[in-house]
Amino acid sequence: MTDEERFDEILEELRALLLDLGDLSSKVMLIGGQVLALESRLRGGTGVIAVATNTGTLVERGYSYEPDLLFDLDGTEFMAERLPEVLRLRGYSRTRTFRWSKDLPGGRMDLDLFAPGDVDAEALPTQMTGLPEARFALRKCRPVALSVGKSSLRILLPDAAGFLSMKERATSLRRPPNPKDCFDIYAYVSMVGLDQVKMSLGDAGEDGRALRERLRALFDAPSSRGVLDVLASAASLEDAEKRLLAQGVVDLFAEL
Repeated sequence: MTDEERFDEILEELRALLLDLGDLSSKVMLIGGQVLALESRLRGGTGVIAVATNTGTLVERGYSYEPDLLFDLDGTEFMAERLPEVLRLRGYSRTRTFRWSKDLPGGRMDLDLFAPGDVDAEALPTQMTGLPEARFALRKCRPVALSVGKSSLRILLPDAAGFLSMKERATSLRRPPNPKDCFDIYAYVSMVGLDQVKMSLGDAGEDGRALRERLRALFDAPSSRGVLDVLASAASLEDAEKRLLAQGVVDLFAEL
């Protein structure tokens, strides 16, 4: 099985799971790195998370095989109680407090579950990780549909401000910091485009303006934390290409 076939297998399982969740699927938004993979597919790509440098070199993070699902819950949804039952019926078992896993022909699929951070843990249908930025991200999500085999995967994706807010927050919350968060921010802005990102941040009002300033500060110089994390994902580049990439990242966020 190729990497792309493995990715398709994950998307097909995600499609089937959402179908089995019924009305609850309207409360589910995809977050994390797999958002980039779907944005790539929606633009005619394979789903590989990659960015072209100023010199035309492709910096790849590969495929994302782990769906992160944010449930728009407040603890009162009766239908949410079905979630653990549906997961078990589909062959999943809990492997961590917030993770359910299932063996597929191509390998194990890990499904990480998230909920808004303001929901009481005891009110959730199963254990999930609380996200402080969830309400902001859920504020303006959008439904997308893409072909998976002979069927169609329909799911909610965050808008630019929502995705970037969660990723920017992760850069400060994770200990130790994960370099892929900054790479994902850079890749998202590059893929979606400055115009769409600016519009989304503008629509978010004061929260969007504050997020824009935090992003600029994260990537404001070749020696800044965000730029160094992007370079860590491009370890195979020659030094001259790395310098060009670093300046390209700085220039991109200066225009934000």
